[in-house]
This record gives sequence, structure tokens and C-alpha cells, in this order.
Amino acid sequence: MKRVVLALGLIGIINCCAMRTFAADGWASVSDTSGTAYNLTGGAAGATVTPTTAAQFYTYATSSTPYVIQVSGTINVSAYSNHRINVKSNKTIVGIGTSPTIYGGLNISGVSNIIISRLNINFDANEGSEDPSTDGITIQSGAHHIWINHCSIYNSPDGLIDIGGASDYVTISWCKFYYETGIYNTAHHFTNLIGSDDGDTGDRGKLHITFHHNWWSSLCVERMPRVRFGQVHIYNNYYSCSSNDYCIRPGVEAQLLVENNYFYIVDEPIDDKDTDAMVESSGNYTYHCTNVHSDVGTDDVFTPPYSYGLISAVYVRTIVMAGAGADGTEPTPPAVPTGLTAEANETFVVLDWNDNTESNLKGYNVYRFTDADSNYTRLTIYPITTSTYTDSSVAYGTTYYYAVTSLNTYYSESDYSSEVTAIPRIYGDFEINHTVDMNDVGYLNDLWLIDDCDETVDVDINGDCLVNFLEFEAMAENWMTQ
Repeated sequence: MKRVVLALGLIGIINCCAMRTFAADGWASVSDTSGTAYNLTGGAAGATVTPTTAAQFYTYATSSTPYVIQVSGTINVSAYSNHRINVKSNKTIVGIGTSPTIYGGLNISGVSNIIISRLNINFDANEGSEDPSTDGITIQSGAHHIWINHCSIYNSPDGLIDIGGASDYVTISWCKFYYETGIYNTAHHFTNLIGSDDGDTGDRGKLHITFHHNWWSSLCVERMPRVRFGQVHIYNNYYSCSSNDYCIRPGVEAQLLVENNYFYIVDEPIDDKDTDAMVESSGNYTYHCTNVHSDVGTDDVFTPPYSYGLISAVYVRTIVMAGAGADGTEPTPPAVPTGLTAEANETFVVLDWNDNTESNLKGYNVYRFTDADSNYTRLTIYPITTSTYTDSSVAYGTTYYYAVTSLNTYYSESDYSSEVTAIPRIYGDFEINHTVDMNDVGYLNDLWLIDDCDETVDVDINGDCLVNFLEFEAMAENWMTQ
């Protein structure tokens, strides 16, 4: 049975003097398309250092030795070639303190096992006239297993994060992308290019990339992302870049899985695709958007080989605005509801569960499904504030499976509760034909006093795993009822 976990979970870094365990997700967490785990550790095997000058930062970042490099304050690398530092394998670069910043760019070329988190990466608003091709972060030349998490990247003269050159297994999560007014090269506010040219056929079978919980904000114009060749998973992101050209563009041989994103007053959430591109789109929310192409998104694309959490698109805006960027704080989900029960009669099912005790509780969502091979469907349009729910949209004799979740005022949602089942029908109608009669007696007699839950699940109306006189009494009460 398929399940999509709803909880957000805390990403493994906090912006202070201490650090928690890293936990990469998305494509960066696997080593192949079958889902074999990859232990992305960054520089955890080495010493933790805190450079105070660009020269010290350069020494640590370009060393073949693993390091956890803490950035405090601003490190200005614009004096180096192409305004950037070439980062070697097995590095963690993490911001600490107030406004940790890399002024310039980072080049990740032909290396692996790198984590970049809690950083501001930027150029001055008018920087770049001498070298307008500089990215905030460039990933190229077969680099693989890179995790960029909780960064604010802005004002780079070229891309903010660009990935190409047969690079692979990259996750970009909880980042904020934007430009400031007056930046040089204003015609090129293009944020994320995946695959740089239609002729780069070496990218085939590469460019497995995940974007989740990112925020494309002011003055982003295009490439959010623009993809060639890759298998790119884009979920739970927020787009508020009004006056843009387009957001997502599916280019040559791209496969895009676009799920539960929030597009807020933007043009072309998903652009027209190349003829050999494929897009599967579901659960996305568009608010006052223009040129929404309803014919894009009906393809069957890859299935991610990793587990991931989907939240409903209507909640994405609030959660991502609070959590994305170098200083973002991801809301902690509330506790999972407990004590869920389901009672059915002929025409409806009544659910009841224990009250949650969080002071910032927003309410509850109720979920249901009928097909063991499908995901839950949310029944509540908005969170309900009481710990009971009546489902009247039921069919007689159908088995329904229910779970509930809780939400806080940030619309952060818990995991599913324990699952319960219910079958709307007259008590004692084992044939499910709207009539309690001799056929039901015969059906029940075959299982008289059998206490095997699997065998008696369809006739054990009171759910005690024992077919006994209670069921006969029920039929007597409803004899010939229809």
C-alpha cells in the first residue's frame, strides 16, 4: 500500500553555535535509481574550523582533507578567479551566528559528498560587469551527491544555482532565491539552469535532482528550474515572482515530477514542454496565475526511489515563507492524533478521536481511501476544530479506511494517526444487500465461533475477531430490514 508521509520533520542544522546530525533527503540521499542509500556526510570525518579571512576559507575549501567549515560574518571571495572558490570533496560549509555570508560564488566541479547550509550567498546589486557569467553556486563536470539546504542566494550575475556537465544526485531544499532592484544584468534574472545545452547528450541518464520547500521570490524571471535531460522532482515549493516570464520549463528529454507546489500571481507555472519532454503534475495550487497550461502534466514519469513528505499545496505558502532561506525556521509538526474510532450505520460513518493539547493547534484534517493501492484523499477542505467528523459521502457496503492529522497555526501537519476501517451497512447484513435474512444466517453459520481475524473480517461486525451469538442477536434485531 502506498503511503505519503505528511510530517515535515526538522532538517538537521540549526543556526547557532551547535549543530545537529545532518540528514540529506531527495536524490542526494541515494546512490542509484533503485534507491540504494548513500551516506552523505560532507566534512563530518574531519575537523570543524571557523576561518576569519578569505585566504583561510580558500585553504580549507580547496583542501583534499575533509572539513566542517563554519562561516561567521562575511567571507568575501571576489578577489579569486571568476569571483569564486573551487570546493573539493568531503566538505560541509555551514553558516553560524548572525547573517553568515559568502560574497561571491562557490564552484563544485567534479567532486562529491558536499553539504552547503545556512548561508547567504550573494553579490552586490551592481556587481558582475566584469564577469556576468558568475553563478552563486555552480555544480558541473560530473559532481555528485550534493545537498544545498537553507541558503539565501541572490543577485548573482548569471544563475543562482546552475547544474550541468553530467552532474548527479543533488538535493536543493529550503532555499530562497531572489534579486534586488538595480542589479547589473537585469535581463538575466534566471535562477536555476539544469543542463546547459540541447547538445549536451552526456547529461542523459544524469541530472537526478530534487527541489523541495524552496521559495522563488522577487524579480526571478525564468528557470525555476529550466531542465534538459534530467529526472527532476519539484515538490512543495512556493513561487511569488510576479512579472516573471515563466517558472518551470521542461526542455529536451527532461522528465519532471511536479507535486503540491504553490504558484502565487505568476505567469506560466509550467511552460509548454519540448516534444520529447515529459511532465507529471499533481496537487499544485495556482492563485491568480496567467497562462496555466492544462495540457501539460499528464505524462507518466519516474517514481522517486526515496521516501518524502508531501504537504497539501494550500499550506505551502505559509510554511515555506517561514522556513526557507538562511534564517528560516521550519515549524515543528504537532503531535499525531490518538484514539481514533469509527462507527458506521447504513448511511454515514462517525469518526471520533482524542483532543490534541498544543496551544497553537489550528485543527485537524480527515483522510479516507477505499483502494488498497491508492493514497489517502483529504475529506476536509479546511482544518476542522473539533475532534469528531461525520462522513456522509459513503456508499452502502463499501469498506472505508480513515486516518486524521493535526495542524498548527503554521499549517505544519502531523503524520497520519493509526488507521481505522468502517463499512456503512445495517448491522447483521453480511451479504451487504440491504436485507438481513436467512442468507445472512447461512453465511454466518459457516464461520460460527471462528476467532481468526483474517477469515472473519467480513462478518465480524463488532470487530472482536470472534463470530458468535452477538452477531446472531444483531440479525434478529434487523430481521428482514431493508
